[in-house]
Amino acid sequence: MWWILFLALLLRLPLLSQSLWLDEAIEALALRGHFGPILSYSLSDFQPPLYHFLGLAWTNLFGFSEVALRTPSLLAGLGLVYLVYKLGELIGKQKLGIIASLLIATNPLLIYYSQEGRTYILTTVLVTASFYYLLLSLRHSRPRGLVLYAVFTLLFLWTSYLSWFVALSQGVYLLYKKRWDLLTALTLASSSLLIWLPSLLQSLEIGVGDARTIPGWGQVVGGTSLKALALTWVKMNIGRISFDHKLIYGLLVSLLGGLHLYLLAHLKYQKHLLLLIWLILPVILVSLVSLFVPVYSYTRVLFVVPAYLLLLSLALVQLQGRYTLLILSLNLLFLALFWFNPRFHREDWRSLTSYLNAQEGTVVLPSLKQDAPFIYYNLSLPLQSALDPVGAQHVYYVKYVEDAFDPSHLGPTDLARLGYTLTKQRVYSGLQLDTYENRN
Repeated sequence: MWWILFLALLLRLPLLSQSLWLDEAIEALALRGHFGPILSYSLSDFQPPLYHFLGLAWTNLFGFSEVALRTPSLLAGLGLVYLVYKLGELIGKQKLGIIASLLIATNPLLIYYSQEGRTYILTTVLVTASFYYLLLSLRHSRPRGLVLYAVFTLLFLWTSYLSWFVALSQGVYLLYKKRWDLLTALTLASSSLLIWLPSLLQSLEIGVGDARTIPGWGQVVGGTSLKALALTWVKMNIGRISFDHKLIYGLLVSLLGGLHLYLLAHLKYQKHLLLLIWLILPVILVSLVSLFVPVYSYTRVLFVVPAYLLLLSLALVQLQGRYTLLILSLNLLFLALFWFNPRFHREDWRSLTSYLNAQEGTVVLPSLKQDAPFIYYNLSLPLQSALDPVGAQHVYYVKYVEDAFDPSHLGPTDLARLGYTLTKQRVYSGLQLDTYENRN
């Protein structure tokens, strides 16, 4: 087992120190107190506050560097590898634990979020721990198992609103099994949320308000569609990569989908109802909610990935492990494509800010809601919204999430109206910088 953890660590170290992207920079500023009390920030972040409180404690000890901010996620990612090994052992035998933990260790999407200073991988490991003690208690009803099930359930409920649908899914299963002891533990854990319900209502009000007032916000945050559901499966297997050539992309996804369908067709699903519920029911419930409030994205349902990989591992064991090396090789191939192609990396605000600090002029964003990375990396130039009047000779326009905040492209239009001419374009990972000069 230790060699698998060591492999998982090695695969999670590259790119750990890359530039923070927008959401990570916002989190860093929130932990510094830039937005006021952390509880107030939690409302606009649309997350319960546990991750933020853990982040406060961590950054007080280790600071606010990129690596420091991401190390809790790195540790959670390693914990997930270990927990899936134990869960695999519990469901089957050691062979299942080894295969499942290897799939977790090499999964490109889980590696990506093990390197992000946000709550997603923490929620995933806590959900997995909850299911481990749930299954353990279903087989051996002991006080320790019941208590730990309740504890880990309570913890994941306080890291993500969408994880509440995991608890609901567990409740459906426990009702079906008539396990009143576990249902009581689940109810007690869930009842802790009563004190947070008023804050949830405020978060919903903020979220709905943003969706109404910011053009295209729903498309940025997430929404339910067949494409979004299909993308969930694609990303949980190939990670954060894509292909410009749609034919190649479609062919790759089709071949990979065919392979997975062939493998999963060998499973006897009636024996693994709990894993199926873990995988499917939360996604269905989140999709239904997202019809009214745009919250669905594969990122936010990352906690179902271990269930899918456990089912895939069961299929590989059923087939005597014949395709295990192929699946692991594909994982490493997709990971290598991500590593060696900078356009898949996080937004490089650090390099962009370094370049801008050596220039003269004014920096313009479609909206100042995007200014957190510039604050984190200490931009020295004046910064303003595209809707504000500009007077500098040189203007540096950062085209970022423009379709959400300026779908009519009023910023560039206004610059042209004021006599500015586009003279240069520079591209950074995830970002484009347009340089305008006023020659009047």
